[in-house]
Amino acid sequence: MRHILVDGYNVIRADPRLLAFERVSLEQARTVLAQTLASSPRLANDNIVVVFDGTRGSRTHVHAHQLGRVRLLYSARGQTADDVIIAHAQKLAAGGRVVVISNDVAVREQCRAAGCDVSGAENLLRQLPGGLGRRPVRDDEPEPTTLSTDKRGNPRRSSRRQRRQRDIRF
Repeated sequence: MRHILVDGYNVIRADPRLLAFERVSLEQARTVLAQTLASSPRLANDNIVVVFDGTRGSRTHVHAHQLGRVRLLYSARGQTADDVIIAHAQKLAAGGRVVVISNDVAVREQCRAAGCDVSGAENLLRQLPGGLGRRPVRDDEPEPTTLSTDKRGNPRRSSRRQRRQRDIRF
């Protein structure tokens, strides 16, 4: 069984719809994220853990909460979600495949060193049902056009196709 550790606030803040939920109620944004992960057919056989910061809370220990088949972890007072993700990833990496979803470079490097696969929040959002992670299309926006056939940008950067192939498929 594959274990997926998700940095919850990274994912919420990477998606415009979840960010809109967060502005209304942080609890609602966390619930919608957990429900979306639980309903994803690509993640049906995975053990999903979403980690949130609980640093301003009153708990002196990591608090766990189950929402459907998704486990939510809140860090203890004085502890960051990054610390919880790294510790949990190191513990789980000894027993099987672990995928860590985070945009934090330090978290990704430490989890990769522990033997975990890492990916960004945007990659996860692109693969979830319900259109999460996709920018809403507006009819009044004109399509950008160019007459140039010259390639622009960094010539050493991998093509979009190659970068997509490196991303983890769920």
